Order: sequence, then C-alpha cells, then structure tokens
Amino acid sequence: MWLVMTAVLVLVPDTLSRWVSIEVARVTGWAIASGLWVVALQQPWRHRVGPLTLFLLQLALWVSAALVAIMISDAARPPQLNFQ
Repeated sequence: MWLVMTAVLVLVPDTLSRWVSIEVARVTGWAIASGLWVVALQQPWRHRVGPLTLFLLQLALWVSAALVAIMISDAARPPQLNFQ
C-alpha cells in the first residue's frame, strides 16, 4: 500500500500541474492518497495495534511516502528557468 500511496503522490500532482500550481496539485494528491490509505488499511490495523502506535506508524509512512514522491516528481520535472 505504501507503493500505491507513493505512486498516487507522484502521478496526481504531475498530471494536475498543467492546470494548477504544483503546491495545490500536491495537496490534492495527498488528499486522494490519504483517503485510499484510510479506506484500505485503517480498519485492519486498528485491530492489531493501539491508537498511539497506529498514529505514529501512519505518520512515519505518510511522511516517508510524501518525501519519496516529491523527490521522484522533482527529479522527473525539467528545471524551471526564471528570467527577471
């Protein structure tokens, strides 16, 4: 599921960046990926671990997926030149 979340965090912002700023596109990707995560894994994990452990584990997985997705997305995007 972590790979799916990372893929969503890469593909959604890169697709939406044609129409909105990359920041808005990343927030949208984060919302979609988080929703998928909650639907797919929240219930099974809730029965296995306590609430604090679940929160810390999800936070670590979400942040790591987001950072990897940003790295991949930035590496694949051509550099923007700012002429002023």
